[in-house]
Amino acid sequence: MEALRRPTLADQAYEELQDQIVSGQLAAGQRLMADQLAEALAISQTPVKEALARLEQEGLVEVASRRASTVRRFTQSDIEEIYEARLLIELHAATSGLARGVVTPQFVDRLAQIFREHMVFIERQSQDGLAEAIRLDRAFHEMIVSLGGNRLMSGWHRIVQRQMQTVRNYSLRQYDLGRTRREHGAIVEAFAARKRDGVVAALRAHLTASRDEILSRPPEELPIRP
Repeated sequence: MEALRRPTLADQAYEELQDQIVSGQLAAGQRLMADQLAEALAISQTPVKEALARLEQEGLVEVASRRASTVRRFTQSDIEEIYEARLLIELHAATSGLARGVVTPQFVDRLAQIFREHMVFIERQSQDGLAEAIRLDRAFHEMIVSLGGNRLMSGWHRIVQRQMQTVRNYSLRQYDLGRTRREHGAIVEAFAARKRDGVVAALRAHLTASRDEILSRPPEELPIRP
């Protein structure tokens, strides 16, 4: 049995900075000075620099100079590539799971439960409810990816999900409850029927509509660069 690994200061700094970037507390384009972050987190600069290096590898941070980094500002091309990656990973995982017979009644029940909880939190029309709805949206898609049984692809998917969340910049006004209910509901129904073509069509329609909705927003509503 392996000894449990305790999180280091670098791990803790990474988690905190990642949460602040994904939630929008640290906005796209914002400068990240290691000395200022270290002071705010009450730790030395070394673990902060390690955390920033990890976030750079995951595409959430860009190096601006020797002393500073910035929160990554995505381009429209970046968004298109992120959604292309999500389509490839999620469709592969879904079809692989169906082919291997791991889309069990228990899987469908759990996916449906996440879907129902997701709708409840959106309908609360509060910022706290919205934060939980976004977490459940991520859990819904991560569960689909788990069907592939490929930990490497699951890791890639988590990275592109986090990148996408920094761009989606959700607000209660922008969250399309009707579209989310229809499209996630169609995905659950397709998995329940265990029809490969239906699952592929429902997933493709949902991710394509999400991409197109983001790219159709006015520039001032998106933290992206031309």
